[in-house]
Amino acid sequence: MNSVFTLRNGIRLLAWMVVLLASLSITNLPGNWGHSVCGVWGCGPPTQVLVGCHLAWLVVLIPLSMISGRSCGKTMISPQRVGKLLCVVGVSLVMAIVIYQWATWWPVASELQRNYFVQRCGFVIVTSVDIPMLQLLAIGLVMIRRGRRSSFSSEEAALSPNTREVRL
Repeated sequence: MNSVFTLRNGIRLLAWMVVLLASLSITNLPGNWGHSVCGVWGCGPPTQVLVGCHLAWLVVLIPLSMISGRSCGKTMISPQRVGKLLCVVGVSLVMAIVIYQWATWWPVASELQRNYFVQRCGFVIVTSVDIPMLQLLAIGLVMIRRGRRSSFSSEEAALSPNTREVRL
């Protein structure tokens, strides 16, 4: 029986759903974690909301990257290339935010606020929980590193242990 839905996959899906709900429930934790991303550049949502939303994106994206990493072995695309693509997308999104802030926030900001342009861009990047740019960067870097490790280990396996020559 080669069914996609097996007991093991059902348990994995249930565990994934529990972890996703747990990460989202961080947003409702009692207590005042403070507004740690406030300053002359703006004031963001409570810290527990940011943590919960960013963590939820990781919970959603990590299994997808694992699946794509496994399927890359069956195609000509390496996990390193997928990781590089994710990094390019993440950096492009970050740069888009920086350019947008320069075009919209900079002209209306006071001289005092303009001194904090880098902090403003960081603030917008951190509080933009609708777009998983930081998560894409992090997962892309991990995939690149894992791809390098696996390519090194496969190269090592291809070498003869005694003479360090390539085995055919």
